[in-house]
Amino acid sequence: MASLSLYRTTTAPPAALWDVVTDFGAYGGWMPLTRMRLDDGEPRVGWGFSGSSGIGPVGFSDSMLLTEWEPPRGGQAGMFRVVKTGRVLGGGVAARVEPDPRGSRLEWHVDVVIRPLPFKRALAPAAVRGTEWLYGRALDAMIRRAEAGSGPA
Repeated sequence: MASLSLYRTTTAPPAALWDVVTDFGAYGGWMPLTRMRLDDGEPRVGWGFSGSSGIGPVGFSDSMLLTEWEPPRGGQAGMFRVVKTGRVLGGGVAARVEPDPRGSRLEWHVDVVIRPLPFKRALAPAAVRGTEWLYGRALDAMIRRAEAGSGPA
């Protein structure tokens, strides 16, 4: 429904950018009106997290499961992939952090499917624009945090 690829470069080293991009608990600081819940332990294949978004009784949970997890090693790129497993949102995200002559580069590929499907056609145009704005804003904040070495911007 809403598929897009976003790219960012930064002066931050790949390890610093990876640490920010994989700080799933901090995502609530980048996604409006969202609180995060994480599985116990460290991220790994099969590990999950979710963001609960909304105001009061109006909201939904966006649950995700890590299906690929390859932290960067020895100056190589790192990547992860999540599948959205919630009742409202399906699809997934694939992210890659790699060295760049300036510092590092972030590739973010997202595919969002709104469930239940009867809402898909009506919400598709707004979903594409909203997804691009929301993820672009979040990635820019991640880049600022990686460059500053501090909390969410």
